[in-house]
Amino acid sequence: MNTAFTKNLPTRRLIAAILLTSMSLLAALSGTGYGPPVGWAGVAAWLAAIMLWPQLARAQRRQALLLAGIGMAAGGATLMRGGQPAWISLLTQNTALLGMLAAVSFLQLLGTSEEGSHELPKGNSALWRTAVGVHLLGSVINLSAVFIMADRIGPNGKPRVEQVALLARAYLAAALWSPFFAASAVALTYAPGANPFGLIAAGATLAAVLICLAARDIIRSSPDHAASFVGYPMRFDALAIPGLLALLVGIGHWLFPGWAMLSVISLASVLVVAVTLVFRQGLWQAGRSLSGHASLRLPNMAGELVLFLAAGCFASGLSSLINMGGIWMPFTKFGVVEAAVVLAIMILLAAVGIHTVISITMAATWLAPLHPEPTLLALVFVQSWAIGLAAGPTSGTNLTIQGRYGIPAITMARGNVRYCVHAYGAAVIWLVIVSSCLGLLPLAG
Repeated sequence: MNTAFTKNLPTRRLIAAILLTSMSLLAALSGTGYGPPVGWAGVAAWLAAIMLWPQLARAQRRQALLLAGIGMAAGGATLMRGGQPAWISLLTQNTALLGMLAAVSFLQLLGTSEEGSHELPKGNSALWRTAVGVHLLGSVINLSAVFIMADRIGPNGKPRVEQVALLARAYLAAALWSPFFAASAVALTYAPGANPFGLIAAGATLAAVLICLAARDIIRSSPDHAASFVGYPMRFDALAIPGLLALLVGIGHWLFPGWAMLSVISLASVLVVAVTLVFRQGLWQAGRSLSGHASLRLPNMAGELVLFLAAGCFASGLSSLINMGGIWMPFTKFGVVEAAVVLAIMILLAAVGIHTVISITMAATWLAPLHPEPTLLALVFVQSWAIGLAAGPTSGTNLTIQGRYGIPAITMARGNVRYCVHAYGAAVIWLVIVSSCLGLLPLAG
């Protein structure tokens, strides 16, 4: 990092924080129909990306430039063939999604109400309660739930590999259904028309199966069948805020059916955080906590911001070119067999380091001419997220665990191979069941 950038870093991050806060607010209001066009939120997002670009790792910059470069090249090819690329989508493609991610990041301020004085439980029952607890908490406060619990159950804050493996697997399973997870937002963005509540119902049921598979794998691989497993002292009151959020989102969608789901989630998240902090800390301190999070934590989403903007550029250019015709299509239809094949490919891509957002963007763009059933397609996307991120040594979850606890990401990924194979089998069975419920032919679509 050069000296000039280091000197200007605080100022650039403050400007980016203001822009990201504006982006989130503008995107949420646009989704209600009472705000300005979402393109203005897109302008704020791109300006924030420019401010934060120098702080990105070299690998992140290369990946973003490659995606954006392919998208621009595809747009240029569209122009050469007499078409008109949808350049405006550069400002709209993933803007609502980014606004939601910024809004739900404030949920980290709530943490968990557990007190450190509770004795740590042991044994199989502790393992199961820990798995369910991190799944439910993580569905709302995301990856921070894993660290809150791992710090508590590990000796001197250093959990064992099997403890972290259980927490990570159960947490990632929430990607199948949680509206507060980036996975669901990405799936609904790239499978327009998908039924969000249908996706939640199908995903939550499969999540329960994956939690069972994750816990069973830990028990079977343990010499004493997890009799000495140290778990987290989960209590029912820790689930009060996640339950309240889920209730508010459901009520909001029912009262305002014309509002975009991502806007409902964003507004509900910020409302719950603000009210809870005022109740806990008082008005003045709550305001300081919110502004402190915006200025210190929002700029840390630079990697996500640039990746999603680059993916949007990629999707815009490629979809314009595909709409011109003449592009090879891998399938002639999209049924359960094709869905299972696409899911396998996406998991393998994650395992070799391709971010799931990229594979989702590619799959959605390529399959769009086939007009796949949107809920089935969205289910494939969240399945690839829940399973692929466990299998990927370069996934954000595994890399963050490596940085925090010193457990190599490749060790985590290899340890998850058997679980991921079993999870894929369960996911394929679920695709058959959901296809039948949607009225699709079980083996043909």
